[in-house]
Amino acid sequence: MDALLFLLLAMLLTGLSDRWPFAALVAVPVAALAGTTLPDLDMVLGLGHRSGLTHSVLPLAVAAARPRWWPVAAGVALGVGLHLSADCFPNAMRGYATVKLPVVRSIGANWSYLWLGVNAVACLAVGAWWLRRETSLRESAGVLVTVVAVGVAYLVATDGGWPALIVFTGAGWALTRRRG
Repeated sequence: MDALLFLLLAMLLTGLSDRWPFAALVAVPVAALAGTTLPDLDMVLGLGHRSGLTHSVLPLAVAAARPRWWPVAAGVALGVGLHLSADCFPNAMRGYATVKLPVVRSIGANWSYLWLGVNAVACLAVGAWWLRRETSLRESAGVLVTVVAVGVAYLVATDGGWPALIVFTGAGWALTRRRG
């Protein structure tokens, strides 16, 4: 339920952006915080844990319904991407940990890894693209630093977060290192 409160706060901040443009920038990390737990609303909605409906890019489509909410959509995308990244590293990919689709039920371990990995990368890429599209390079960098802090805090505290954090750190290092 915290996810919904943070999501509402992010939407309210976006609504205030006409008067205070900085509010839209603050909305992104707040929405990212919401996105880190948003996929687990599947249990509250009676969809079963790891529903393919919530553990996918689908929540982004809802967040992107109105152009005014695109900063919220960017944050949700980044947060959901972090959540799905951690879900790629369960103790064992069986039963509770596998992705479930309506009617089909569990898609099995291998397809679950693929589902979570592809959707995690898609969410993170879409979130970064939306953020860059909506803000200047300097603003994007500032917001991403805050989102990285949210992401590190989330990944350190969640099951499967440490391996995901190691992968992100390695990827970040590889993408930013200078070639001699």
